[in-house]
Amino acid sequence: MGDRVIDNLKKKYRNKKVLIVGLGLQGGGEGAARFFAELGAIVTVTDKKPKEKLLQSNIRLSDLPITFRLGEHRLSDCIEADFIIKGPSVLWSIPEIVAAIKSNIPVEMEVSFFAKHFPGKIIGVTGTRGKSTTTQMIFNILKFSGMPVFLGGGLPGISTISYLKSLSEKDWVVLELSSWSLSGFHRDKISPHIAVLTNLYPDHLNYYKGMDDYFYDKKAAYLYQKKEDYLIVNNYVNDLINEELNSKKITFSKSDFPYKLNFLSGDHNIENAAASLKVADVLKINKGVAVNIIQNFKGLPFRQQNIREVDKITFVNDTTSSTPIATVRAIESFSDKKIILILGGNSKNLPIGNLIDKLTDVEKIIFLAGSFTDRFKNEIIIKHPTKAKDKVFDDLKDAVIEAVKLAKTIQSKTENEKKSVIILFSPGATSFSMFDNEFQRGDEFNKIVKTL
Repeated sequence: MGDRVIDNLKKKYRNKKVLIVGLGLQGGGEGAARFFAELGAIVTVTDKKPKEKLLQSNIRLSDLPITFRLGEHRLSDCIEADFIIKGPSVLWSIPEIVAAIKSNIPVEMEVSFFAKHFPGKIIGVTGTRGKSTTTQMIFNILKFSGMPVFLGGGLPGISTISYLKSLSEKDWVVLELSSWSLSGFHRDKISPHIAVLTNLYPDHLNYYKGMDDYFYDKKAAYLYQKKEDYLIVNNYVNDLINEELNSKKITFSKSDFPYKLNFLSGDHNIENAAASLKVADVLKINKGVAVNIIQNFKGLPFRQQNIREVDKITFVNDTTSSTPIATVRAIESFSDKKIILILGGNSKNLPIGNLIDKLTDVEKIIFLAGSFTDRFKNEIIIKHPTKAKDKVFDDLKDAVIEAVKLAKTIQSKTENEKKSVIILFSPGATSFSMFDNEFQRGDEFNKIVKTL
């Protein structure tokens, strides 16, 4: 079946001018460029980032006849293309994409293109938080139960579209689906066989006009499901679903997983586990087997990840917490510890009230540079004058060194207390003021900690 899909795509795209708008840093644009070049298409890649930012992707594609236009998007490239793959963070409203659509040039996205052509079954996981963790939990359940399953979607380093070369109707793919990628599902009017909606909080309001627009893109996960499909949704989000569904709806809450997680903490991870267990139930996987697999899941990098303990100071990397609510959940997960929080970066224009209240539970706050910090620093200092100083760090290493000093001061005053000190790197904002993305930010934190 994989050969038949590829043969059909080769016939359709050989010698066609295919434009990849958005090479990116996480592998999606790179994988799409390679895929269409190997089909025999004439591929051009464009990205607003300069060449030096995308050097590694350039090098990895150097064996293929691909034209690169980096540092800009050209209108001529878009309106002269036969077909366009748009990157997730590229707005549908940029003039070049609008012009292409007006010229009746097909514009699609990598993951929805894959979903449209993939002959097997898809489990799609979306939500504001917990997408990656729940995706990996579900993948583990299927994999260790002996099912033919693969990971895809927005997870870094994975080219989902490349699966079309080899997978067949017997295969399953578990996709992590951002609201951005789901906008492509709307245009193709497709949804996964099993959709999981983990939760819904304000996010990406620097990209969307408001929560309604943000949630509309999320709805593509289930709006086009058929009667044999399933929607698994967090109980508190259920009230927001007012459409008449074709699929079978199953709700979950943390009470649906009354078991201990051996390596993860926090109520949010219990909810992720409950959602994953519901998927196992739909697939008729033995409950005891599924529970055991979930219980022993050790978590993903950069998500409340314990990096190292030095002199009884524990360093936790939660760089993927790029929203205030994510940092709230991280603080809750370590509420039994003394927390020094490294906070800040660029703003997504999200509400911060819950986070400011939750900062009562941390010992000290260290600010990183960015528009989020510029906007909220004074408000935080006024509310928590003993926890935060006016100083802002534009060097992560200096911030970590300052955190260590504060941790040692706390230790010297609390030697008889049982609570340990945690340096929690949970910025609550994007990385773009100082780094290319949250993963580069997380890598840098790990390097710094490991040299201490």
